[in-house]
Amino acid sequence: MKKLIVLAFAFFAIAAVASQQEKKEADPEKEAFLSARYETLKKSCAQKDARACKRVVFFYKKDELKYNEHEAQTAMQTLLDACKEGKFDACMEAGKIHIENKNYDAAKELLLPACLSGHYDSCAVYGRYLEKHSPAKNKKHAQKLYEIACDKNSALGCENLGLLLRAEPYLHDEPQDLPGYFYLKKACEIDARRCLSLGISSLSYDPEDAIKALTRNCFESDMLAGCIMLTEHHKRGALYALDDAEVKRVYARLCERAPYKKEYCQAAR
Repeated sequence: MKKLIVLAFAFFAIAAVASQQEKKEADPEKEAFLSARYETLKKSCAQKDARACKRVVFFYKKDELKYNEHEAQTAMQTLLDACKEGKFDACMEAGKIHIENKNYDAAKELLLPACLSGHYDSCAVYGRYLEKHSPAKNKKHAQKLYEIACDKNSALGCENLGLLLRAEPYLHDEPQDLPGYFYLKKACEIDARRCLSLGISSLSYDPEDAIKALTRNCFESDMLAGCIMLTEHHKRGALYALDDAEVKRVYARLCERAPYKKEYCQAAR
């Protein structure tokens, strides 16, 4: 077990060293804000919040803070211990970490039992493992897992299914009839975090749906990407973008989530 944990974090240690060599002038306000957020995540992880533990591990991938291998290992161990106790959300998050680090055998050991036990988000992540590990061989198997997970109202299963089908060559009169669109929309309806994929995918053929999806992602999740995309469309003068008053609300949301970004707070005012 210890060997698996060490392997899982070798990648992060290397990336962190490289980032420190290239690091630009520090922003004290930004570092203070991110440090406070990180401490909050660590406390939540100690209470066995699986998503918080995964974010502790991946916090350094953005190269915002000095890398602390011990704390990342502690978070990973918390996930593994919780997984042993039958907390399948912990198995899923640990599996995601292993997939990210291409430790596919370790990911399978965690995800497959959780999936077989009826944790359908784990089935969706296991499908991603199959796609990444051997895409040509396992695409149909992955699709079946996504379908099962989505039928059980796993937003992640619906999103993965939508993304998989999005590239398939279907001939329909209306883009809304595309299977990929249908499943991405269902994913967004279940979970605001999953609305980002719909917002990106539907811009070319249903801008109104795209803006609604990005707006939900912005205001009903802890993600910034949807908010940022909305402001970019407004800057480019897209006809389907939000009006000035609505965009100010978006900037206020960005200022709330990232107060060290002075341009967001100024635009909100």
